[in-house]
Amino acid sequence: MAEKISTILDKIDEGSISLPVFQRGYVWNRRQVRDLFTSLYKQYPVGSLLVWETKSPDVQTRGDLDAPTSPRQILLDGQQRITSLYGVMRGQEPAFFDGSTHAFKSLRFHLEEEVFEFHQPIKMRKDPLWIDLTTLYQKGWESFNIIHKSLAEVGLEANYGDRIGKLLGIRDRAIHVDFVDASMTVDEVVEIFDRVNSGGTKLTQGDLALAKICADWPEARETMQSKLSEWQEMNYDFTLDWLLRVINAVVTNKSKFANLHDKNKDEIQNGLQRSEKYADVILNLIGSRLGLDHNQVLFAKGIIPVMVAFLDLNKGDITANQRDKLLYWYSHNGMWGRYSGPTETRLDLDLSLIQNKSPNEAIDSLINELRRWRGGLNVEPQHFQASTRGHRFYSVLYMITRMGQTKDLLSGLPLKEHLLRNGSHLALHHIFPKGLLYNAKYDKGQRNSLANFCFLTPESNHEIGYRAPVDYLKEIDETRPEVLESQWIPTDPALWHIEKYPDFLETRRELLAKAANKILDNLLLDKEDKSEDIDSSEFVKRSIESTQRPASIADDKEEKLLLDLNEWMKEQELPIGLLGYEIADPETGEEIAMFDLAWPDGVQSELSEPVAVLIDEDVEVLAAAGRNGYRFFTSPDDFKQYINNEILMASNGNGIREIIEKGESGTVEFKSSLRMNKYTNEKDGRLEHSVLKTLAGFLNRDGGTLLIGVADDGSPLGIEADKFKSEDSMSLHLTNLVKSRMDPIAMTEIRIDYGTYQDYRIMKVVSNPSPIPIFVKDGAVKRFYVRMGPSTDELPADKIHEYIKHRFNQ
Repeated sequence: MAEKISTILDKIDEGSISLPVFQRGYVWNRRQVRDLFTSLYKQYPVGSLLVWETKSPDVQTRGDLDAPTSPRQILLDGQQRITSLYGVMRGQEPAFFDGSTHAFKSLRFHLEEEVFEFHQPIKMRKDPLWIDLTTLYQKGWESFNIIHKSLAEVGLEANYGDRIGKLLGIRDRAIHVDFVDASMTVDEVVEIFDRVNSGGTKLTQGDLALAKICADWPEARETMQSKLSEWQEMNYDFTLDWLLRVINAVVTNKSKFANLHDKNKDEIQNGLQRSEKYADVILNLIGSRLGLDHNQVLFAKGIIPVMVAFLDLNKGDITANQRDKLLYWYSHNGMWGRYSGPTETRLDLDLSLIQNKSPNEAIDSLINELRRWRGGLNVEPQHFQASTRGHRFYSVLYMITRMGQTKDLLSGLPLKEHLLRNGSHLALHHIFPKGLLYNAKYDKGQRNSLANFCFLTPESNHEIGYRAPVDYLKEIDETRPEVLESQWIPTDPALWHIEKYPDFLETRRELLAKAANKILDNLLLDKEDKSEDIDSSEFVKRSIESTQRPASIADDKEEKLLLDLNEWMKEQELPIGLLGYEIADPETGEEIAMFDLAWPDGVQSELSEPVAVLIDEDVEVLAAAGRNGYRFFTSPDDFKQYINNEILMASNGNGIREIIEKGESGTVEFKSSLRMNKYTNEKDGRLEHSVLKTLAGFLNRDGGTLLIGVADDGSPLGIEADKFKSEDSMSLHLTNLVKSRMDPIAMTEIRIDYGTYQDYRIMKVVSNPSPIPIFVKDGAVKRFYVRMGPSTDELPADKIHEYIKHRFNQ
């Protein structure tokens, strides 16, 4: 049969059409909503709905409305389409809604061009032909006169009645509805739900398993999400799939989610309780014994289900020796990336190794299998050669710092959590300051070497600041030489000089490898063999009060960029990315590359390709991203443009609209042109100098954005007046100007892009803060400019030295 869209929406209002609790939430994006209305307007097919009409009182549905009468209609397929229609036409989400309303808010239609777009204030405010669809559907034909009256007021007499009629006619469009046999059971219906959702917006195996669980236990999803939220408050990020994996390991001792399908409500509830209890215990052990007590350093999350299952099999009754041997096994699994690739095969193997064995036999089996897979568990100096942010050995360095007798460089106090002031945290410190290394021409990999890292209290890190190690290490060595040894810092003063930096790294890698082996091997030493009463109360209390630790991003500036980008994603009601995401060889577990920020399943799972943000990465990392099917972006602005244009469908011209709306500031300036004088229509070198002056001002201060093709008042002028053959030619011209009249290094901190704003092409030039002073050649003179508020000023000669000392010697 077929039903009108308006009738379907009325039934949703009445509560007679609802969603089953096993349905996943709303996941569509703006592009899909726009495409749906385009298809309906053009009378293209939009597919059918699948409904289960049932009289069973036991079927649990979402939403607050009670079904008025029996039978009820349960929507099995078509949720995304119907929710989108309801959201646009009613102006709000339906009662059963679970997701982001951003996808269907503020849809507009252009009466002349007959296109659908989401609201863009600058683009649409001067064009009365853009009409709000929600207002149209709420007022119906009453809006016809309102629209034509408003058009007549601005001199537009065209009759758009036929197009408004087509829009309103969408409400009467009939959609075919297929019905599932009312006599079917919930289990049979979930099986159908499985099959119909194998295409389109695909569900993961975890989604399907959870759908079957929710059919028997409707509150399952909410209950599990509650525990995930509790962990998140403690600074651990886990997913529903991960928690299901833990439950699966505890309940079935298997890895594949299909093993959960035949488990009843009581089995799942009991399994969840045991999983939560022992996962808390394991996190407590990893945090308190290894020091990996927050998400940024907690590696190898895929191993935790085996550890939880091990505790569950032994009712949590393990000795100190067994505890430490289990942590030894965990540490080496994480260190060598054994679970970095596809996990199900290894998870099944490891789960089988702990069955029907005593605790000692089970752990020995796990360690022997690890040795067989790895071939050797010794840490070598070359393992600390990594310079990729987020590398596994960053966590290793953090771990041995927390486990060893490491002392703060200035206070000499052990860096133990209980000795830190409440609310304090460990700070990442570069032994050789990065600015010093940059000026000495060391490359990026050398500057970011793990062997150049240590951890301090924030107070000590701030006090040392950017001093050269030849100065501050000498002072420490004269008063507390044991402190340097505790941090595995070479005590040979000759290695503290900048020219000896490579030798310093080589020596410290040897010290770090030796320390890692000693500390981890200590976990295998026999201790007093007594049982320990392990519960999670200590973990919960400690974790609620736990503080943030440094992320696995070596550069503070880049870390802030990435964290700010995740905050921006939250504002867009989109999922945040994974910091320091590792790509590993599925066979060997060896790391292929580490991505600064990644969405391995796409920004919208199954709807968009894997995405990564790679800031200032080597070409090898970019190539690895491409080979592994990732779409990658090398700046936050580029990534935001992708989100706006392709996910949110904002089409806002590469963020240019937002920049212009905010106006000029200390970090934003507009230029009408790059080289052409609009009054003489001839090339003018003064304009080029003005552009270079602004860029130098940004580079010498905090960075900034220059828009070329925009008047001072924000009016778009476009770049056509500069008369370049192409945008590439314009970019090359500016690049050559920068290289010839400024330091060529400046170009490494400048990024050129283009966007469209109100049909005008705009050049966007983004400058990062420069690590070195940047002068501009003006004939035979070199001038030094600094951004001062909304203007760029030239510093007089007697002020330049002091400014450079203050700004760049750090």
